[in-house]
Amino acid sequence: MEQNTFTALILFSVFFGGSIAQTVPVTTYVTTPKVIEAKLGEEARFYLTYTTPDNSSEFTVSRLGANGTEEILRVVDLTVTTNANWTMAANVQTSAVDGDTRRVNVTIYQTDFVTHEGDYVAMVTGSDGAAQDLFTIRTLASPDQLSLSVSSRDVSEGTPIQFTCSGNTGRPEPVVHLLQRETYNGTNQNATFHRVLSDTSPSGSFLENGTFSLSHNFTWTPTWQDNLVEFRCDISYNIGLGTALSSAQSNQITLNVTSTKIIQIETKPQIVRYKEEDLVVVCTLNKPETLQNLFFLQLKRRSPSGTLNNVVSVTGATIQWQDQTLQNRANVTGTVASPPTAHLSMVIRKDSVQCPLDFTEYECSLSGFGTGATGAFSEITDPVKVSYTVQPMLIETPKVREAGSGVDTSQREFRNGTVIELTCTGQIGSDQNATIRWCAKTAGAPTFTGLSNAAVHSMTTSGPNCQNIRSSTVTYNITSSDIRTEFLCESGYSSQCNSGTAKQFVTISLDLTKDLPSSTTSTTPEVTTPSTTTSTTTRKVVTQGQNTAESNTGLIVGAVVGGVVVLIVIILVLVYFLILRRKSAGESYNTTKASSKSSSGGSTNNQIPEIKIQKAEEGPTKELNYVDLDLSQPSKPERKSRVVEICNTEYASVNFDR
Repeated sequence: MEQNTFTALILFSVFFGGSIAQTVPVTTYVTTPKVIEAKLGEEARFYLTYTTPDNSSEFTVSRLGANGTEEILRVVDLTVTTNANWTMAANVQTSAVDGDTRRVNVTIYQTDFVTHEGDYVAMVTGSDGAAQDLFTIRTLASPDQLSLSVSSRDVSEGTPIQFTCSGNTGRPEPVVHLLQRETYNGTNQNATFHRVLSDTSPSGSFLENGTFSLSHNFTWTPTWQDNLVEFRCDISYNIGLGTALSSAQSNQITLNVTSTKIIQIETKPQIVRYKEEDLVVVCTLNKPETLQNLFFLQLKRRSPSGTLNNVVSVTGATIQWQDQTLQNRANVTGTVASPPTAHLSMVIRKDSVQCPLDFTEYECSLSGFGTGATGAFSEITDPVKVSYTVQPMLIETPKVREAGSGVDTSQREFRNGTVIELTCTGQIGSDQNATIRWCAKTAGAPTFTGLSNAAVHSMTTSGPNCQNIRSSTVTYNITSSDIRTEFLCESGYSSQCNSGTAKQFVTISLDLTKDLPSSTTSTTPEVTTPSTTTSTTTRKVVTQGQNTAESNTGLIVGAVVGGVVVLIVIILVLVYFLILRRKSAGESYNTTKASSKSSSGGSTNNQIPEIKIQKAEEGPTKELNYVDLDLSQPSKPERKSRVVEICNTEYASVNFDR
C-alpha cells in the first residue's frame, strides 16, 4: 500500500506541476515611453525594454515615415548595431535585467529635429512570436524675446491700425495672442493683461534648425476706450507639454486715441471677469468747453431682441430710471449741473451681473446748448460692446468604452492590443472655440505629456453661468507599456499639461491575466504606420506562440515540481516515524500485532488501538482510549501529610491486538 501511495503522489505531483506550468504565459512584449520630449541641441536620455522566453531574440527600432520605415538600431544577443545617422549622434548600450528581459539605454548627444523627431516602432522577435510598440520623440525649443510694433500710436477713433508680433518662438509651432491692459486716467489700477485676439495658424516659417520664425499681423480698430491702453503679444502651444519652456512676452505699446465727438462712453473693464469684477459703464464729456450747459445724459443698452432701450438718465442732479428691473441690481450716480463735471455712471455689482443679459452693447447720448453760435446740440456715441471672460470650473470624469462597442464600461483593466475610447465632457469657459485637451503619464514617468492622438470635439453648447460646454473623445490603443497609465482631460489650460482650471483623471491598467500567448504559428508581426487620413496613431502588439514548445515546457516544469513535492513528503514521513519511535526515559512500550479479526468477525484495520495503564500492586487493569491518555501527569496518591513519599512506580503498556 505504501508503494501505491508513493506512486500516486508522484503522478499527482507531475500532473499538478504540469498544470501550473501550463497556466504561466510565455509572452514576448516590448515596453516603451509614450512620448519622449527632447530640447533641440541638448542631450536626451531614455530606455526601452523587451522580454522574450529565450536568448535568441532580435530587437529593432525603426523610424516611421511617409515613404516607409527606416531601421535605426538592431540588437541581437546584446550586440548593438546602428545606422549611419545614429552611430555618431547617439550612444546605445544594452544590459540584462533578468533572464528574460533586456534593457536598451539610448543617449542622444545633441537632439536634432531632422534626425530624431518623429514616430518610432520598437519590435522584438522571439521563438514564441513577435511584439511591437510605438513611441514618439518630440523636439522642443524655448522661444526668444518677442517684439510688438504698431503702424501708428497716435490714431483717431475708428481708424484701423495694424499690430505686428515677430520673433523666434522656438518649437513647436505656436498660437499667437494680442493682449490688452486697460488704463484709467493714466494708471492701470493693477489691471492684468487679457487676450483680445488669437490665431492658431500664425504667419511665419520654420528655420533650418527646426525653430519657428514668427511675423504675424493683427488688425485693430480703436475706440475712445483704447486711449492710453497698453498692448503686447505672447504665444502658447496647442499641444500639452510635459517640459516647461520659458515664456515669451513682447514689449508694451500704448495708444493715444483722439475723438471728434463730445460725448464719450467707456466700460470698465472692457472684458469683465464674470463673478469676479463689477460691470461699470460711464458717460463723460470729451470737450466740455464746447458746451454752455447740458439738459440731460441718457444711457441705453441693446436688448436680446436687438433694440436699443433706455436704461437710466440724469437731468440736473436727478436720476431717472427707465429699466425698473435693472434698477434693483445696479447703482447709478450722475449730474449735468456743469459741463466740466457732467457724467453718468452705472455700476452692476459682480454678484448681481447676469450673463449673458448684461454683456451686450451700450451707448450714451446728450442734449445741451453749445457755446457761441452752436445753439442746441445733441449727440450719440457709437455702441460699445461689454465682453466677459469666465474660466471653466467643472468637468466630468472621463468615460471609457471599448472601440466599436457603443457602451461605456466601468472596466479599467484591458488586455494588450485593446482599442479604447476616452470621452470627457465639461465646461470650456467663455471662449466657444476652446477645447478639452488630453495628456497621459505612464508608470514611472515624471510628468504628463500631451497625447499625439488627435481628439474629436463636439459642437459647443451654452450652459448656465455663461459657460460653454463640449465633449472631447480620443482613441487609444493599449500596449504592453500601459502597465499603469493615467489619463488627464483638462480645459482652461496653458502650455503645460496639468495646468487647467478644470481637470479630471482616469487610470487604465494592463490586464496581464488575459494576456496569454496565441496558438497561431505565424511569426510575422503586423506593423501599423500612422495614416494621414485618420485622427489617431495606432499602437498594436502582436504576441504569438507555438503549442509544441509550450507543451514541452509544461512537461519539464511539471516533472521538476512533482519531484520536489515527493521529496518533501518523504522527509515528513521519516521525521514522523523517528519521533514516534523515540523511547522516553522510565517508560516501557510493548507492541503486539492486532488480531486478524474482531470479535464480530470483521476486519480490525480501522480500529483504534487500546492503551492499557497498570499501577504496581493495584487492582485490575484499566483500559483507556488513546484520546484519554495523559502520560505527562502521573497519578497522585492521597495526601496524608505535608511531605508525601511516593512509593509506587507507574509504567505504560501499549498493546496492539493481533
